[in-house]
Amino acid sequence: MEGKLKFIAKNVVASDIWQLHFVKPSGFSHRAGQFIELNLPNSKADDRGTKRWFTISSAPDDSDIIITTRHVATKPSTFKQDIFDFESGDEIDFKGPDGKFVAPARDAKLLWIAGGIGVTPFISQLQSFLSDSDLSRDIKLILGLRSLEEHPCMQLIRTAEQEMVNFSSNIVLSDVIPSGWSGKSGLIDLKLISDISPDYKERQIFVSGPEPMVDALKSRLLETGLDESMFHGDWFPGYSEKY
Repeated sequence: MEGKLKFIAKNVVASDIWQLHFVKPSGFSHRAGQFIELNLPNSKADDRGTKRWFTISSAPDDSDIIITTRHVATKPSTFKQDIFDFESGDEIDFKGPDGKFVAPARDAKLLWIAGGIGVTPFISQLQSFLSDSDLSRDIKLILGLRSLEEHPCMQLIRTAEQEMVNFSSNIVLSDVIPSGWSGKSGLIDLKLISDISPDYKERQIFVSGPEPMVDALKSRLLETGLDESMFHGDWFPGYSEKY
């Protein structure tokens, strides 16, 4: 499907993390975890161009299309500057949805690994499971953040932990470690994965984040004998690999 999305509003959800809301076009449908292409022509666009690919962070039955993205005020790309200047009613070209980074059958055991804003596919899927009362899925989430201030979905994860009996999450902080922090810290590596999920080879592993992170974890996991069919990667261009 292609056409135009009409902008509604934006709201901040964490440090430098924003949600952008658009009117859902008639006939539009997507599976939780899929993405759309947005194109915002600009004759003075920088070398990153006029197109971006964003995971749809809203659930399929939500009334809006929502994307969740990082926006840093200092030296944003021309695309980010233009879209963050939008006012209600402004329009942007889109194509999609597309992508296969979606949840498998209900009986599959899952390990989700996200670096920063790479958690957006899992936001959509968690919301979908909760709204569909699909509460028995066996899921372990590992979320790497620089600091707790950039956590984009803390309340959603708390709700999932309360309502989904086989869901658990682990936050891994890489930069700002609060005093008394009892959780994990450092970077997400094979040791941390095996400590949190010793049965990782029995799980469908979904890794979402910066491309270097996704590639590195895929390589290390396959070296341990993980069947390649059990690995699913989704990477976000333009973000640091430090998670």
